[in-house]
Amino acid sequence: MQLFDKHIGQIRSFLERYQAAGRTAMYTHTPYTDWPASRRQNLVLAGDTAVELGHPNDLSSAFLLWTNDPAQVVDRRITVVGPDLPDLRNQRVAFGKIVIAAGIDFDEENSFERYREMELLRYDLDLKGYMMRGVSQHQREWSRVSREALDNGFSFKILGGAMLDQFIQLPYIAAAEAVFITESRQAVSEIQKIADEAMKIIGAMNKMAEELSFDCRTCEYNDVCRDVAELRSMRKALKNRKDVQHA
Repeated sequence: MQLFDKHIGQIRSFLERYQAAGRTAMYTHTPYTDWPASRRQNLVLAGDTAVELGHPNDLSSAFLLWTNDPAQVVDRRITVVGPDLPDLRNQRVAFGKIVIAAGIDFDEENSFERYREMELLRYDLDLKGYMMRGVSQHQREWSRVSREALDNGFSFKILGGAMLDQFIQLPYIAAAEAVFITESRQAVSEIQKIADEAMKIIGAMNKMAEELSFDCRTCEYNDVCRDVAELRSMRKALKNRKDVQHA
């Protein structure tokens, strides 16, 4: 399925502009990330915090996109738009995080279930000195990095690598890349607009898959489905499955 090809293209244009301005750094991740775990007791208090990303009073945007076309994903690439963590010491900044994954045989039947599994992975990180709180339904993320972690070399390369390690272990993922944005509130606002459009598609998927609702006349996502052919195909496939189950 090519649900998000337009949005991935918009992200590429965004990255190209900031790269041309000399505001990006790119790394290629070599599995696997060597960073100690916190043993699930990772609490970074305000007094121990070196960097705060996406505080509730600041802007943040964190989301996931996928495609069936591996040519649209630069496998294992980590892109940082703006300062990396070591250059943000003692700062609180607006924050953006994007994961783009290339899938194998995503279709109308499996896309939403796979999305839910991938979405959980984004919040399933156990890295010493890194604390994250996410609000998935609002595509927001608030995280802290401790002074000790920063002193020991913690960076977006390590954070992104740990995240990509999880994605590439999924049997239906052929490639994955990560983008982190700390450049400015304006830069995060730019990607938030992309996220808002993409989340309308995911909201429509959720309504069909979770609520098994197929009444287009009363659905708030009617205009989205009308414009996205894959959603119409998904609606048909899920409705047929529901009809068979109740036959």
